[in-house]
This record gives sequence, C-alpha cells and structure tokens, in this order.
Amino acid sequence: MGTVALPPPPTVSVLRDAGIHPDELITWQPTELLWRVHHTTGSHVLPWDGMRTFGPILRFDHHPLPRAEHSGYGIWYGVSDPRDGLAEAFQTARVIDRRYRDPYLTGLKCTRPLRLLDVSGIGGGAWATRVGGNHALDSAAHGRSQHWARTIHRAHSDLDGVIYRGRFAGSVCVALVERAVDAFPVRPALSLPLAHLALEGAIATAAYQLGYTIV
Repeated sequence: MGTVALPPPPTVSVLRDAGIHPDELITWQPTELLWRVHHTTGSHVLPWDGMRTFGPILRFDHHPLPRAEHSGYGIWYGVSDPRDGLAEAFQTARVIDRRYRDPYLTGLKCTRPLRLLDVSGIGGGAWATRVGGNHALDSAAHGRSQHWARTIHRAHSDLDGVIYRGRFAGSVCVALVERAVDAFPVRPALSLPLAHLALEGAIATAAYQLGYTIV
C-alpha cells in the first residue's frame, strides 16, 4: 500500500464544532519532565525557555504565512525522552556533535498542567481521523501540517499545544504555543552541555540505539 496523503484541514468553524473528546486530550502534569536539545551559540539562538516567533518553519508551527517574524505567535518543541531530543536535533547528518555551537540538554517541569491535543492517537483517541484527517499529521510535509496547526490554534483557544509521535525515535513530543509561556519554570530541572562528562554514558547509549555517531 502507498503512503496515505494528509488532506487539508476542515474550516475553523467545522473543527471547533467537532470539539475534542476526553480521550483526545492529554494533560501533561507538572511532575513530568520535558526535554530539549538546543544550541547556545551561533545564529538564531534562543534560551531554553524561549519561544520562536519567526516562522513557519517546522512541523507544527502555527505562524501565519508568509514566513516572517510574528510577534504574537510563539512555538516551543520538547520531547519526553532525551534520546528523542538527540534524534531530532542531529537527524540531518546522524552525527551527535557535542561541541559545535555548544549544544545543551535541558530538562524542565512545567508549573501547571498543560492541555494538549493528541494528534497521533497516543492516548487511544482518534481525533485526526474523526475530523477528516489521519495520523500522517506527524509525518506529512511541513506545509500541510502547519496548515493544520494554524487551524487548530484558531479553533481551540484553550489548548496549550499538541502532542504527537516523533519521527526519528518514536518518543512522545510536544509543540507548545504562546499560551503555555506562563507554565515555564524560573529554572530548569537540569541543563548541561552535551560535552559534560555526566552525559557521556547516556549519549553513547542513545547513539548506539539510533545508529548515530558521536564527535
């Protein structure tokens, strides 16, 4: 069978009227860690809790077109497992470079529960199919998934973002929008450079599991 294409989203009003069933909403609790691998030097650097207002660029960017700076829109991507953060950050060359642009691994716990729309069926719901799409949302071309993200953002003003499956390690990922900015803690639970000796074993294990190399 061929790859199933992701259709365009329904209108904002249709999506709003469809609502969100209880099993299609995941509440991310403050006891659960979110992880991010991020550069700290070079161009386009953001702090660990910084939301990117330039876009759309990545999968669930909800910024309006054309691509530009949109001060009223912010996006922040995180993962449930550090391995998936490494998988996503270094997927282009499949090489974990621990020093170029001084990458860090940061883990944080949000200060309040996050309301996240489950677009991948992680919690057992079938929201994407029910509203006329499919689970290609987490693998389709970015332009199409961004169209869905914009529509979701406009239809459901009470959401902090979406939760989905990462393409490279299968872990749970989140895309948080500007409504979640008040949930970020003052300080992360952990933040270390990838070159730190304390991360050496974990990075080696992740690289082996992913088939990546380390430099």
